[in-house]
Amino acid sequence: MQTSTALVKEVWMRWGARLLLVVASSVPSACITGFAHPLGAAEDGFIEPRLLGNWACTSVDDPLPSLVTILDFDGKQYYIQSSGGGGSESSHSRAFATRIEDVTFLSARELGSDRDGEWTLLEYALSDADHLRFRLVDPARFEDVVDDPPSVRQRLAEQLQDPEVFVGLISCNRRAVKG
Repeated sequence: MQTSTALVKEVWMRWGARLLLVVASSVPSACITGFAHPLGAAEDGFIEPRLLGNWACTSVDDPLPSLVTILDFDGKQYYIQSSGGGGSESSHSRAFATRIEDVTFLSARELGSDRDGEWTLLEYALSDADHLRFRLVDPARFEDVVDDPPSVRQRLAEQLQDPEVFVGLISCNRRAVKG
């Protein structure tokens, strides 16, 4: 059996282009695939206007672009729709932004998911108006505190510079809307 970190990385890379669909049906239930709680409260979330819009996202393992649309849902939360090419099914997620020090994260959860209660934590950065990067926070690194939000925040703050805390890299370019 693969280590939890390797398994999470494999799942992320396989589904990374779909951005928020983290768990494939083949992942054993004993492996940690998400967080029990978001990084903060939705009412404390914020909308970053530069994040809104349509993006074409790729990963090293899947260079075929996925289309991602990020919308302001209610001034505090995002609605995110992502779909791969080739007629694959779209995923629909809610997310909200949280800062730890000067790093921004999305706490995201797929809508209608049978993974009720599991959150995906994504670090994101906009290098300019047309370039966005996501990295998944590896839940296996937080296995002992996954149910304790303050401990997750504290450990994440302490390990922001540790590249092993993050799994995968998704690069996105803004797409112009036709029409």
